[in-house]
Amino acid sequence: MANSKKRILLVAATTIAVLLIASIGYVDVKSSSVVPILMYHSFEVEDPGTTPNVTPEIFRKQIEFFVKHKYNIVGLDKVVVYMTKKEKMPSRAVAITVDDGLRSFYKNAYPILKEYGVHAALFMAADRVGEPGYMSWKELREVSDSGLVMVESHTASHPWLPTISVDEKKLHEEIIGSKEIFEYGLRKKVDYICYPNGGFNDLVKETARLAGYEGAFTTNPDKKSAINDIYAIRRLKMSSSSRTPLVIWGKVNRFYAWWKETRW
Repeated sequence: MANSKKRILLVAATTIAVLLIASIGYVDVKSSSVVPILMYHSFEVEDPGTTPNVTPEIFRKQIEFFVKHKYNIVGLDKVVVYMTKKEKMPSRAVAITVDDGLRSFYKNAYPILKEYGVHAALFMAADRVGEPGYMSWKELREVSDSGLVMVESHTASHPWLPTISVDEKKLHEEIIGSKEIFEYGLRKKVDYICYPNGGFNDLVKETARLAGYEGAFTTNPDKKSAINDIYAIRRLKMSSSSRTPLVIWGKVNRFYAWWKETRW
């Protein structure tokens, strides 16, 4: 009886081990092109309570973690290259994106990026440039010309795109028009767009593709979007709660990114 129980336990343990190894292998294959893309908004010293905020102190700790542990902080162009498997993604790859172009980015986060030589992408709505609380054209050109910050489109007026997609002219103004405005204002090509509040549908994606964008970013991929859909690239929301090394590591772990990317 004792030997029988031992055999049963051994078979059970072996089965679990095989399934675990197979699962890890499956996730490893599936996650091999998923870059953890971090999404930030504001960087106020005091939490404004209106948008996800990361204080400058916490943001510095997060950047120090990436630098200390030798993460490969890549640009959006590399994100697309890895997703389409044109190049093998390096270990510890991560991308940093910032939405809205609030002045707190320019005042409190940009100096930290410069200090550590870290790259990031900034998505901004064209109509908000120069408005109170937002960055000016002068500031946008400064960060863009630094070589550290890619300034990209967040549409023209920051609408919910699925709703306005029934109006072809309006949709073109938001997606194509904003691209033209930024390219004229920045004097350089704009290759990426971020859907406001993550909203999109098939027509929105197709319009972005036809406009010449190389990729598009969201927070709400639909279940039918493939994991390598470069016009529905998922991002991970960051907040001041990500302050300890363990939590930061968990957020940028590619298995976690893969799990968040899964559209099952």
